[in-house]
Amino acid sequence: MEIEFLKLQCCGGDFLLLDGIKNPALAELDLGELAAQITSRRFGVGAAGLVLLSAGQRLRLRLSCFDTLGAEMATDPLAVRCAARYAFDSGLLGEENASLETADGAVAVEVLDAHNVTVPSGPPGYWEASGSLRERPGEIFTRTLRIAEREHNYTPVAVRGVQAVFFPAAAPLELDSFGPAVEAAGVFAAGTQLVFVRTISREEASMRTWQVGRGELLASEGAACAAAVAAVLNGFGDRQTLIHLEGGNLFMEWSEADNLVYASGPADYVFLGTYYYEEGEDDEE
Repeated sequence: MEIEFLKLQCCGGDFLLLDGIKNPALAELDLGELAAQITSRRFGVGAAGLVLLSAGQRLRLRLSCFDTLGAEMATDPLAVRCAARYAFDSGLLGEENASLETADGAVAVEVLDAHNVTVPSGPPGYWEASGSLRERPGEIFTRTLRIAEREHNYTPVAVRGVQAVFFPAAAPLELDSFGPAVEAAGVFAAGTQLVFVRTISREEASMRTWQVGRGELLASEGAACAAAVAAVLNGFGDRQTLIHLEGGNLFMEWSEADNLVYASGPADYVFLGTYYYEEGEDDEE
């Protein structure tokens, strides 16, 4: 079976998008098996995930995301941004402000221009307690971690995952050595994102992310949100700030009005193509 797809990327997070409105037969396929095949970087097209746009039950469009193992995954805001860009360009979304139906509920998007889309995340939370995280003057949000006879302060934040945000006071930490050292210490559970932030000004910062059990990430919107929130909590940044990731830039806003974190950034087309899919093929990594 020949399947038309588009490849899009946001900050280096790349996704293969299928239009189930144009091709309703896609709904009859084993999308998990297809995702495992087509996203393989050795034997398929290669991507971080597969995205299917189809007719929604409550909203006009539904967004389904699958990881490289074929499992349906939590909605990735980078994938949402890519899908929203295509849906608006193709006329599937007729307005700049719209909502997409996902497995995690409705996600509101705003198409800003020909390239940029705003997607909300949050509200930010604590590790240790339930409820949302808010700025409170005078409260200390940092924790201390001791690695290789040195103490490092970090801020625990939870935005679409769990993050420990570091603001190295002196020379930047060597991520390639510090990341594995933290993993070896067994301090953080697998999946925790160690976010290292360098403040440039109150309105601009750069960051790198190391995920426990996976290594360095090119792009993570949750980590970028956590960096923006932690900068505000520690008095290093304003509520609107530009974050430079390894794969690109996102403009962040931690809203005082609704306590959500809004990320705005580009979604770009990489290429379009046709994939020949045979059900039942074994995918080798």
